[in-house]
Amino acid sequence: MTRDPSSPAVLLVTHVTAIDVGAVPSLLASFGQPSRVIRANKGEPFPDDVETLAGVVSFGGPQSANDDHIDYVRAELDWIPRVIAAGVPMLGICLGSQMVARTLGARVAPDPDGLYEFGYYPIEPVAGAAEALALDAPLTVAHRHGEAFTIPDGARRLARRDGFENQAFRHGGTTWGLQFHPEVDDAVLARWIDRDPPAEDLARNGAQTPAEQRANHARYHGAVHDWLGRFLALWLASAER
Repeated sequence: MTRDPSSPAVLLVTHVTAIDVGAVPSLLASFGQPSRVIRANKGEPFPDDVETLAGVVSFGGPQSANDDHIDYVRAELDWIPRVIAAGVPMLGICLGSQMVARTLGARVAPDPDGLYEFGYYPIEPVAGAAEALALDAPLTVAHRHGEAFTIPDGARRLARRDGFENQAFRHGGTTWGLQFHPEVDDAVLARWIDRDPPAEDLARNGAQTPAEQRANHARYHGAVHDWLGRFLALWLASAER
């Protein structure tokens, strides 16, 4: 798919730093889709004219989708339904997926056994994933989360793994949630394990060591980004169906 660079932009919503978008902008640009970043945690406003957007990707962060007391979390929870109602392609990643799920009536909560996925772990596609997720075989992807979503009413689960059963869903024609982090590139990984001291996270039940994460990133991220490019093309095209 090739797009006119002057076409509407995909809005990338971050909750920590601007580099959290990882590989997504370059993958979008590879088929001519422009994008721009807003930093919700810095108070940058969500646009009113959602219909002019080519799509919205909401990324991860240490916040919870249940943090109604945080102004920008509450604002995003109020804004996401407008994006969905407008038929604009909506993609939530980790925290973003949990906020999408919550706005659709699902529950978001910590793992009851205290499991915290931090590293690379495999996910498995389920029935319908080949068409709706562009995935027909297990894929080892980056994770960093201790909370997860239930599948919203009316949505289809598309991927799973042991521990955190729900890894991806699709709701309607244009809305997806991914519990995992396919966007992770070298810069994101370096911040996670070098510049964002994660001592408490690395000590939690289920976390991989920095050495394991570096080795797994080198081994798997190429295949993950190949898949992510295919998925983003499918996701954008959903607005045209």
